[in-house]
Amino acid sequence: MTSTATIKFSRQEIEQLIKSIVLRLKIGESDLFGTDNENASYETLKKDLVEIKQQLNEGEQQANGHITQKDFYGNVCEPCE
Repeated sequence: MTSTATIKFSRQEIEQLIKSIVLRLKIGESDLFGTDNENASYETLKKDLVEIKQQLNEGEQQANGHITQKDFYGNVCEPCE
């Protein structure tokens, strides 16, 4: 049985996680610290994070194409601005 969790990360945090995983995978290839069997888990995690980042980017592009000034600011009268 696989358990899941919901974790909130900003896009920048996701990018940093991806970079950290790539670095970890490169270090793991060097045999400098010995070998382990964790590369498959890191590859899966990296793939998932890249997919999440792509979904965030696509979602932002769709939202930015349809948002109006009224949607962004709400009902604002001229003297109040």
